[in-house]
Amino acid sequence: MKKILLIAAVVLMTASCAMVHTAQVETTTVYSPAVETTTMATLEVSTKKISYRYVPDRKTAKTLSQKQLIQNAIYAALEENGNADELVEVSYCISAKRAFLSKRIRSISVSGYPAYYVDFREPTDADLRSVETLSRSKMLRQSEVKGIELHTAE
Repeated sequence: MKKILLIAAVVLMTASCAMVHTAQVETTTVYSPAVETTTMATLEVSTKKISYRYVPDRKTAKTLSQKQLIQNAIYAALEENGNADELVEVSYCISAKRAFLSKRIRSISVSGYPAYYVDFREPTDADLRSVETLSRSKMLRQSEVKGIELHTAE
C-alpha cells in the first residue's frame, strides 16, 4: 500500500511540473541617414464643431496617464468624424471615479473643430520670413526678464 501511495505521489509531482519556454531576441540598429526638408502646408479648419465621448476600457484607464487618455480621445474623435488631421480649439471634460488612493477615468468628452492639411508646397522667401518672425515672437513671449527689481518708497 505504501508503494502505491509513493508511486502516486511521484506521478502527481511530475505531472504538476510546468515547463517554461524562453525565447531570446536580438535587436540590431540599422543606420538610416536623416533627411531634412522644409515643406509648408495650409491648415483648413472646418466651421462645424464636433463632439465625442471617449470611454476607455478598464485596463487602458489604469495603465495610461491622463494626458495619453486625452490624446486617445482626440484621435478617436477625429477618426469618428471624417479622419481629420488635427483638432483645433480642443476642449475636454473628464469624468473620473475616485477611490481611496487613486482615481480611474471613466470617460472623456472632447470637442473642437476638425482641420485638414492641404496645399503642401516648397516654402517661398515670404513663408520663411513669416516663420522666422513667428519664432522670434514666441521666444520673446517665453523669455523671462531677469535682473529687474522693483522697490517701493517707504
